Amino acid sequence: MLKPLATATRELVNLDGLWLFGLDGTLGPEPWKSRLETRLEAAVPASYNDLFAEQKIRDHVGLAWYQRTVRVPRGWSDQRIVLRFDAATHAAAVYVDDTLVAEHVGGYTPFEADLTGLIAPGRNSASPSPSTTGSPTSPSRPGS
Repeated sequence: MLKPLATATRELVNLDGLWLFGLDGTLGPEPWKSRLETRLEAAVPASYNDLFAEQKIRDHVGLAWYQRTVRVPRGWSDQRIVLRFDAATHAAAVYVDDTLVAEHVGGYTPFEADLTGLIAPGRNSASPSPSTTGSPTSPSRPGS
């Protein structure tokens, strides 16, 4: 899968930066349904195991949740909108505004979700959950 480039007819929004972050089991039963209940933020792209000093996070193997509010430009009305992730460790499920939009298995490989018709210009919430277990986990589970 080739990485898209901005052109005269393709506009890109980079989602690199700080995302809300939490380990599965510390955020409630369905963390993708609302704002993550956490004060932690993790830089994306990066491995969360390398970002935090807390041993519990550094040694964590399993699901982790990231969340970010995304502003979709007004000019994107009636346009195809794709959310692309350059990689996720082992497996991922991605929710946008409480809707599962993508599942991916294949560590460190890119994947994308076509959001056309699912989101509108304005604010939308993206909640990916990468797994470091090596296999997909339910609930299923971002990226840049």
